Amino acid sequence: MALVKITTSETAFPGHDPERIAAALGELTYSAEGFAGSTVAPELTWVLFEQLPETAFLKATGTSSKPHYYVEVTTLRGAMTEPSKLDLGARITHELMMIEGCAPTEENAQRIWVRFLEIADGDLVVGGQATSLATLRALVAGEDTTMDQKITDPATFATAFDHALNSGDHDRLQALYDPEATMRTSDGSVVEGHDLVGQELKNLIAVQARLENRTRHVFRRGDVALIIVDYTLRITTPDGQQVDSRGTATNVLKHTPEHGWRMIIANPQGIA
Repeated sequence: MALVKITTSETAFPGHDPERIAAALGELTYSAEGFAGSTVAPELTWVLFEQLPETAFLKATGTSSKPHYYVEVTTLRGAMTEPSKLDLGARITHELMMIEGCAPTEENAQRIWVRFLEIADGDLVVGGQATSLATLRALVAGEDTTMDQKITDPATFATAFDHALNSGDHDRLQALYDPEATMRTSDGSVVEGHDLVGQELKNLIAVQARLENRTRHVFRRGDVALIIVDYTLRITTPDGQQVDSRGTATNVLKHTPEHGWRMIIANPQGIA
């Protein structure tokens, strides 16, 4: 249960769909709370846009030529760890830069401030009743588990994939793939089907893979979507060395009413 409040100028987000921005930032936030894949958490996550006149944003040196963003993330106390806050802050910063279309430089990142506010149990009243973290977790835990992996927006798929892989949960990760999926592996070979794709995923988990995806484009036609994703992947070799790689993946998703969006073609090497 979180409120993400974005205060910026009226010149920010031109031509962008507020609902898509809310879906992306909301999904980042409730995933950081540990509720990735939940169907209840999105209903309890609010995104508030506060866009003020450009003249309302002044630095001590005067008016800035580019938008500034002040983001408040309000959650129940204990919902996030300190590392998860740091990770979420970085992800929100990168997401806003991607939406704006600016280069992900340190200079541009400095225009985005993310502040976390925590509410103690009993200090938030919803529906006339005091809300606690334990109550929220019990509500999410009581969901129909068959719905946990249902992705309803292809724009949020990459983040859900991150959390599934980084948690080391093989079943949760493979549930994001269609049983007939095709995957291009790191050595350039192609594997198909539930068992072979599943083995590749086990191999990733075995090397303690840590993945950070950034969705660049989503192209959708009916029940098929192409997502283009920039990624950073860290693995640990058998001798304990950490190796980083970066690239751009081109992946195809397929939608079904019962399972939502799932990967049908995984091509992490992109056009290489």
